[in-house]
Parts: sequence; structure tokens; C-alpha cells
Amino acid sequence: MSSLAAALAERLGAAHVSTDPEACALAGSDLFEWPDAVPAEIVIRPGSTAETGIALRLLAEFGRAVVPRGAGMSYSAGVVPKGPAVVVDTTRLTSISIDAANLTAVVGAGTTWQALAQALAPHRLRAAQASPVSGSVSTVGGVAAQNLPGTMDGILGLAVALADGSIARTGALTLQHAPPFWRHMGPDLTGMFLGDCGAFGVKTEVALRLAPESEAAHGSFGFGNGAAMMSALVEIAQSVPVARAFAMDPVRVRGAGDLPAMEALRTAGAVAARAGSVYRAMRDVAGIAGGGTAVRERSRPAEAAWTLHLTAEGLTEAVAEVGIEAARRIAAAAGGQEVSATIPRALRARPYTIRGLVGPAGERWVPVHGMLPLATARDCLAALEAAHVAMGAEMAEHGIAVGHMVSSAGAYVSIEPMFYWRDALDPLHLKHLADSSRARFAGFAPNPAARALVRRAREVLFGVMDAHGAVHAQIGRFYPLASRMDPGAAALLVRVKSMLDPRGRMNPGVLEGSQG
Repeated sequence: MSSLAAALAERLGAAHVSTDPEACALAGSDLFEWPDAVPAEIVIRPGSTAETGIALRLLAEFGRAVVPRGAGMSYSAGVVPKGPAVVVDTTRLTSISIDAANLTAVVGAGTTWQALAQALAPHRLRAAQASPVSGSVSTVGGVAAQNLPGTMDGILGLAVALADGSIARTGALTLQHAPPFWRHMGPDLTGMFLGDCGAFGVKTEVALRLAPESEAAHGSFGFGNGAAMMSALVEIAQSVPVARAFAMDPVRVRGAGDLPAMEALRTAGAVAARAGSVYRAMRDVAGIAGGGTAVRERSRPAEAAWTLHLTAEGLTEAVAEVGIEAARRIAAAAGGQEVSATIPRALRARPYTIRGLVGPAGERWVPVHGMLPLATARDCLAALEAAHVAMGAEMAEHGIAVGHMVSSAGAYVSIEPMFYWRDALDPLHLKHLADSSRARFAGFAPNPAARALVRRAREVLFGVMDAHGAVHAQIGRFYPLASRMDPGAAALLVRVKSMLDPRGRMNPGVLEGSQG
């Protein structure tokens, strides 16, 4: 190992090769705890596509497994080694090249979405590709590797370092003597590498479609139950061109008396801790004081079990308001009551944050998700709520809170049940907390019983969603894939993997499902 580390240091620079135990442990983790995870053997941080290829060529000579990694803000073990491996940390790949005239950009895979947004702001442009709320640290390459709920059509091409160190360029990046403006020319090789969780190679550059900034209008509505909310959301998705729709319910706290600030999690505002700036907006509106234990909600009617939040876009705010007015009629017909649109306005004003990495009192947070067909979303939500009831007594015993985030930006509905519980935080959590929060939350005792229950509950819930036709992003080593595919498609997936990575060294175990 020392000879490999030395050889890598010679090629990448000693500052970009680490065998430090703390760095290797951090590089072997994500937002959940995986009992069979192992630390990285070595962590490398190449600074270019060429350096990545050089490193992978050397690792192939040594026969080492490789795990590509961005910020690690996932929860499905897709960046977590399950055996000896070298982690390729892509966060030095931060180049940004903007072609405003052709509405494209080529960026390093380690570029954060927030850094890209800041670079595009002077051009009054934005990435057409959807991006995660955690984009203050989450990377463009992470989205390409993990997928997001909804379309990936905003990605025009990729540079990928393959297992043998060769570099493949796809889509817009294959064009010679032309700007990288078009993805589809011949077979869509870009699509093959999207959502592969690093099984096919290390993404190093991403070509993106850009779009002009637009004006927006917003609307928020309270509903008495999930069925009414989902009926409105589905009809809006079917008939109204809103850019974004998401809904939240109050976190359900059962038996959480030993969690001093969990009462705050009863509010939709605290559920929005998942979205950071949204939580702050709701905190201000709701009047949460004294560490979050006194709650006064002004933006949500007392009887509302769910709130639905909409953003429509247009050339002018008046044009965008046309979409909100159409959605307003649908929401009212479903029993929705209009409330202040503080949350969608706040999220548009500041779309990126990771304050929701933990709960407001430092509780561990982990979700599970599924993307549902519009026609089955209402029945799926009802089945999930029944599953919560069935697990209620056990959840109460372990002080576990459950809430939901539901969203849509197209012809689908994403449902994301979220679990909160008091437990020791991992180095990845502590790395991204503010100093004051780190001091408050770093000393929590481990709670393995609650963690085990959350692990089992997540399996139950994704099974419920799969029974209603769900698909998943960031498959990692958690969500089933091949077992749900047409046999011919599953066989093709194996053949592609064997062709690109004949020795099975690229992120072994990902795409295999249920924790690899």
C-alpha cells in the first residue's frame, strides 16, 4: 500500500493523496450508517480529467477497487466502500467554462451547484438541469452519477475516466471543431453513464444546458389530509405548467419525550429543515423561540395536515401568475385553503443549503424515496401512512419521528418519507455543521436500536413504494434494480458493466440493490 500511495503522490502531488485514518474514514461514509462499510485505503484528489485517467491507469496496474465520490451527501451507500478500495474524491475538479451565446457550460464534476449558480448569475442564466437543495456542497458530477427525481435532459455530455484509465467523451463533448451544444448525435452514450453510481467510470466533466433566468409567481395551500393534497398535486401536474411543486406534512412525533426540541418538529416549518432556508423562513413566520420549543403558526391553518407549495415561471411575473391561478382553482376544488407563500419564495431566493442535514435539535435525519406514476401516487401515500400506523408503537418506543416531502416537476410524484431520531452524529455530519451546532450536537450517545429500526423501516417503505410502481434515484447499494428489470435489460446491464470494467473494480456492489 505504501508503494501505491507513493506512486500516486508522484503523479498527483503528495498534498492530494492521503492515507490519514480520519480522512479515509470520512471518505468511506455517507449520511446513514452501514454496518459492513470499511474506510478507504487511500483517498486521492485528482485535479483534471487527465490526472484522473493517470490515477486510474495506475490503480488498474495494482488491481485496486475504485469508489468515485463527490460530497457524499447520499443515503444509499453509493459512495461507501464495502471492501478495500481507493476513493477518488472529485472535489478538486472545479473548472467552469460558460458559453453564454450558445446557452451551454462545461464544468468540472466536483463543482458545487451553488458555485455554478454564482458563476452564471452575471449572465442572468441558470442551469436547465434540476439540482438538489444540498447544492451548497453537492456536486454536478454527483447528480450525474446518482440521478435526481425527474429528468436528466439538462446534461448534454460527459467526460468519464474508465476503469483502465482511458477517457470517454459523450454527447456534446464528442463534437470536434464545434461548441458543445448538442447531446444526441447517434446513440445516446451520455445516458449510459447517468445514474450509474460510478459503476461505469469516474465522471470528470459535465456539459450542461443553460436557460435564461425567469420571473416567478408562488402559491401555498393547506389541506386537511394527504389524500386531498395528493389529488390536487396530481391534477396540477397533469394540467398546469408549474416549474416546481412540493408538499410537506408535520413530522409525526410518537413517544419522543426524551428529545428536548422535538416538539418543534411537529410543525411544517421544522419539516422544512430539510430545506434550510425554508426552515428559517418558517421559523420566522411561526415564531419558534427558545431553541425551537414554542411554536405559533401563522402561515398554516391549524387544521391543515399538509401544505402544498407551488412555483410557476414566465417571461413576466404576470405570465407566471396565470399558472398559479389555474393551480389555485384546482387546490380550492380539492379542499385546499390558500396560505402565505413564504416557503416557495424563500426556497427560490436561496435554493441551496445543508442546514437540514440534521434536525433542529441535532437529530439524525435520513429519508427513503420513490418516484411514482401520477395515477398511483395517491394510493401509494395512503399505503405509506398505513405502514406508519403499523410501525407506530415501535417507533414511539425508540423516539423516532417521521415526516414527508412530496414533490413533482413533471409527469411523476416523488414521495420521500424522512426519519428523525436522537443518535450520535458521524464525521460527515460534523464536518458541515456550523461551529456552534457542532459544539451542541457532537456529544450525543449512539442509539443503535433506533438506527436498526430506521434501517428496517426504510426497507418496508421502499417495498410499499415499489409495489405501486416506484423507481428510484441514487440506487447505490440500497434500492433493487436488476430484480425489477426486464430480463433482457438486466442482461444488457451486466454486459455493459463487463465490457467497461471486466475485473469489476469500479465501485463494486453498486446497482445490485438492498445494500449490495
